Amino acid sequence: MDLKDISYPQSTALVTGGSSGIGRAIAAELVARGVKKIVIVAQNAEKLEHAAFEMRQGADGIDVRTIAIDLSKHDAPAEVQRQIEGWGWQVDILVNGAGLARKQKFAMNKENDVSLLIVDTMVRAVIDLSLRFLPPMVERGYGGILNVCSTAAYNPVPFTALYAASKAFMLSWSQAVREENRDTGVRVACIVPGVTETNLDGDGHGERRGALDAVGIDQPETVAKAAVDALEENAAQSIVGTNNKLLQVAQGLVPDSIMARFVSKARGAPEESDNVGA
Repeated sequence: MDLKDISYPQSTALVTGGSSGIGRAIAAELVARGVKKIVIVAQNAEKLEHAAFEMRQGADGIDVRTIAIDLSKHDAPAEVQRQIEGWGWQVDILVNGAGLARKQKFAMNKENDVSLLIVDTMVRAVIDLSLRFLPPMVERGYGGILNVCSTAAYNPVPFTALYAASKAFMLSWSQAVREENRDTGVRVACIVPGVTETNLDGDGHGERRGALDAVGIDQPETVAKAAVDALEENAAQSIVGTNNKLLQVAQGLVPDSIMARFVSKARGAPEESDNVGA
């Protein structure tokens, strides 16, 4: 089935991680391209409302709604669906952009380990939301899922092991589901940025990888434009920037075990205090 062009003014978008960073930038880019109805989801209600206010100021006739919720909670996707359906809205574009990363040594401090929170936010919630909103898109023969991945998916990243592993899962899953939907009229695209200036780690920076940061640090707005382009193209994996594309090729020539050792040395192990209260 040929894919229909995306009609942004007639499409309703749902963006997770929409209060800051790449998620917020993608939401703004969708609005800039004509989306009139958009839902942004994140945990911090104040940041969400600020993001929504700025979007409303920048476009006429736009309806921005917010859902402040912790996507790591297992009932969160059902609550998101309940609220959206309660408004009488349907989701045409789902952006899985929520992310979580903390520098830690796995199981160093079990009580404060964030591994399961990362899996619940970046794997379980992605699948749950997609299970809820993809079937109606298929039924209509129109819609799209945009998954925000990372070049961290291409190699092990010690001390943010679950973040990188979750992105590797997302890349593989996204490409497989894209193929499954080749004849449904629904896009399943994946954008693959490198290190980006976001608040992913809670300190105003993206997920850092030591010396690999020298490859370049992108801005969320640059990633967002590439991301929505990837959605239009139904790109299986669109790597942001020539620098990151070259890095991915170079990394592919080096065994994963050696890359893991290199990244470990470049980043350095976290102090035990880094794992407390993460």
